[in-house]
Amino acid sequence: MSAPEEDPITPEDMRERYKAAVEKAIRAVPVKNGVVDIDSIWVETSVPYDLLQEILSSADLTLPENVERVNTKSRRKTGETGAGPKRGKPRRRGSIRN
Repeated sequence: MSAPEEDPITPEDMRERYKAAVEKAIRAVPVKNGVVDIDSIWVETSVPYDLLQEILSSADLTLPENVERVNTKSRRKTGETGAGPKRGKPRRRGSIRN
């Protein structure tokens, strides 16, 4: 007995699935002054950046009422840091003295 053959998923079907995942993720990420960052969406979905930018720039994307726009400039790709730990000299740990 052979397994039933499934219909192959077309690229259009996959794009629609990714679009639905992005729309769902936008409802779950933090919104600041009506703006959502692409980095927050990426963390929530793990969709590749170039595909994510393509989906976010499409006119058929449905945004929630509390979201006015999506910031597509990534801070991670440019190396900008947020309020993370300061990078400086490493702290010295206590030394053993005889």
